[in-house]
Amino acid sequence: MTEKTHGGRMPQRPRMQDIADVTGFTVKTVSRALSGEPNVRATTREAVLAEAMRIGFQRNDIAAGLRRTGQRMSTVGVMLSDLSNPFFPPLLRGIHAVAAEHGFPIIVAEAAGDASLERAAIEGLLAQRVSGLIVAPTGTDFAYLANELHFGSVLVFVDSTPLGSAADTVTTANDVSTHEVIAGLIARGHRRIAFLGHPDAGYGAPLRWEGYLSALREGGIDLDMSIVRRGLTAEAEATAAVDAIFAGEDLPTAVFADNNRLTVGILKSAAYARHAFAMASFDSLDFADQFGVTTIDSRPLEVGRAGAELFFRRLAAPELPPLRAHVEARIHWGGTPLFVPA
Repeated sequence: MTEKTHGGRMPQRPRMQDIADVTGFTVKTVSRALSGEPNVRATTREAVLAEAMRIGFQRNDIAAGLRRTGQRMSTVGVMLSDLSNPFFPPLLRGIHAVAAEHGFPIIVAEAAGDASLERAAIEGLLAQRVSGLIVAPTGTDFAYLANELHFGSVLVFVDSTPLGSAADTVTTANDVSTHEVIAGLIARGHRRIAFLGHPDAGYGAPLRWEGYLSALREGGIDLDMSIVRRGLTAEAEATAAVDAIFAGEDLPTAVFADNNRLTVGILKSAAYARHAFAMASFDSLDFADQFGVTTIDSRPLEVGRAGAELFFRRLAAPELPPLRAHVEARIHWGGTPLFVPA
């Protein structure tokens, strides 16, 4: 994952002097070009910026003293996809607990579900020379971090892993736990189980969908797309989706939502108020017991702790191959009723 020199030391981060050596400009001219000062020829600026991009130079306007010495701050950058999701506050507490044990403060940024905001926030964290990042990703393309990894930044993905990523990762049993819950509903007599899912861009959604499909196949139940809604992101979308499903005929007797935000939307729906269907959710809810909701607890506190532990293992031993940790999910059956066909 992270390269080392023959002497066992990390590669030296590019300097302005390196850009000056290649382009033939003075360090002062390079600095002015990178700073966007107006009295620099366009051709000069273009040449400087092109070389800076080629060698992976990153200007750090916050930690100037660290830039001179090549040091990093003893800080963990944490990038979360959406802090309004109940999953992430306990995950953040887990990260903070381990970081505090190591004497590292954390700096937190949020993508609000937007991949472009995520990239800008990550670049802002890196500009502060954090020791590395723990990322619960929104986007799927993190190739722009290649230079940071090469020069020793730590990168750990938690909860969701971009496909093809060689970074350190923490995952949970998305497909297995979903399969177990759907199979449990089938064992309780449910043959029509609706599925509401979030977009497939991340790691978890396709696996939870596959868990649903495999349980239906195992139970000898044909897939009925009329009671499936995928690609949902907001509570209001889940509310509208389940109301539309229950406006039809041959109604489901159970509904599975593949994250807790969609579950909240379902619980707010007219369909939930009017129909006595069983409800199951991936991710926990504080009030699940009161509503009799079956939940798959993906244990975000432990996911956060595991991610931070991988972070410090990588920081101590950058030569290790990619690290993997897996947090087992727990299923809490919430009074899901037996279904007896009329």
